[in-house]
Amino acid sequence: MKICVIVPVISRELIKKGEEKKRYGNYVRPDTQVDYVFVDYGPASIESMYDHDLASPFVVKKAEWAELNGYDAVVVTCMMDPGVEAAKEALDIPVVGPGEAARQIAPLLGKKITKIYPRGLTVLELVEDADKTYSVLLKDAKKALEQGFEVLILSCTGLTGIGKRLQEALKVPVLEGEALALALAQLFVDAGLSQSKLAFKKPPKKKRTLPGYEA
Repeated sequence: MKICVIVPVISRELIKKGEEKKRYGNYVRPDTQVDYVFVDYGPASIESMYDHDLASPFVVKKAEWAELNGYDAVVVTCMMDPGVEAAKEALDIPVVGPGEAARQIAPLLGKKITKIYPRGLTVLELVEDADKTYSVLLKDAKKALEQGFEVLILSCTGLTGIGKRLQEALKVPVLEGEALALALAQLFVDAGLSQSKLAFKKPPKKKRTLPGYEA
């Protein structure tokens, strides 16, 4: 099985080459091939609907590339799920976003759910100082627990890899959307499932003039 993970930003430093397996750990079987690819155009990070909409068409184009190149499923690694619904329309293979994966799974683990993020840090700053990122995130997580929340969702895939450490410290479920999306994508392929074409109809063929859409 081959799963393509589309990184919807142009900042290569956010996911270091050779460290991809550390991001999803035991969520993916050893015999499943996971390849990370970046979009050709788009924002440096996604922190607004402006960034979301700028990235989306290039996510879809990269998803189409993945299907043509023999991938069995596509995951888009951003909790805002840019281009995910559009890619579901364009592709026949499963497409999963980490935001939707976390939202669907969280209610199975608890009743009071919230997202957490290290306040005051931008997405690009998350990878600059891992200890600082964790320290600030831990404070936000503890505040959420004091407010009665039972399940925590990391609200940015730039935090991927921190969840396990945080979960061990707090003794509550901490969800990482990217890993969950990969696990779901693998499950869908194993089960022979993909998005319904009644819900996600194929887009009509027509000329599109965005970069990469000339053909």
